[in-house]
Amino acid sequence: MPASSTLRDRRRLQTGHEIQSATLRLALREGFEAVTTEMIAAEAGVSLRTFFNYYANKEAALVGRRPEIDPEIIDWFEQASGPLMDDLFEVLSRHLDDGHLSRETIRLISTLLERSPELVPIFQASLRNLAGQIVSLVTSRLGEAARPEAELLAELVSHALGHAIRSWSQSDDMSEAEITGLARQHIENVGKLIGNGNETPSR
Repeated sequence: MPASSTLRDRRRLQTGHEIQSATLRLALREGFEAVTTEMIAAEAGVSLRTFFNYYANKEAALVGRRPEIDPEIIDWFEQASGPLMDDLFEVLSRHLDDGHLSRETIRLISTLLERSPELVPIFQASLRNLAGQIVSLVTSRLGEAARPEAELLAELVSHALGHAIRSWSQSDDMSEAEITGLARQHIENVGKLIGNGNETPSR
């Protein structure tokens, strides 16, 4: 990718983050029902036209942009021949390395959902989006016959990653590089519970 394109993409990503942060701040301050797109644009310091260049409505701005896993990362996975879970978590590590995460944003989301649990379904769409991408990856490796298992695995992995991201956001010491390791530990703990209901998961 040309350097100019990379810089342009980073600016777009930053603007998207700023609009999302403005939406979250307003939702916490005013209540989400009272928030308008005009208020969000003013809070973010952008025009209303710019707002709609990034988000279709205030619900979309609340969740933020949900970037797809980069095609180059998908190509790597399809060429890889290691154990499925090793390769899958390598994909997630590379995906998170693309600069999509903001500790401040995740903290704002957590605070908002504690105050307004009725907004949880809006954010669940982001997990479903990630789960759908994981299903595609797993079935590309195992075939369509494994779709039921792929869907179950994708739900588990996406929720484990969500838990790990929240843990990261609440810790000043945990690095982004540790997120996928923690998510995998959560999954291994579930595996232990399934394999032996009396075994205490590690922490």
